[in-house]
Amino acid sequence: MVGQVGCVTGLVAIVIIALAFGLGRFLDAQFDVKGVFTVLLMVGSFPVTLYAMVRISLRMVEQAQNRVNQLNQQHQQEVNQQKE
Repeated sequence: MVGQVGCVTGLVAIVIIALAFGLGRFLDAQFDVKGVFTVLLMVGSFPVTLYAMVRISLRMVEQAQNRVNQLNQQHQQEVNQQKE
């Protein structure tokens, strides 16, 4: 589970940073400036990436907790059936 969270959030971070870099380079070329948009978008991508990573991590942890709760309920039902 921890490995999956790391892989997913890492992939999301790479995609966001790559998009910011690509868009920055494109805008720099369109407006004939040297790196202004690239730097601004790369700096701006940090909070976006951080937010996305936290949201994804929290969602995956919640899913894992729900699965554990389901398994515990199933186990408790089996134990109760064995007692009867």
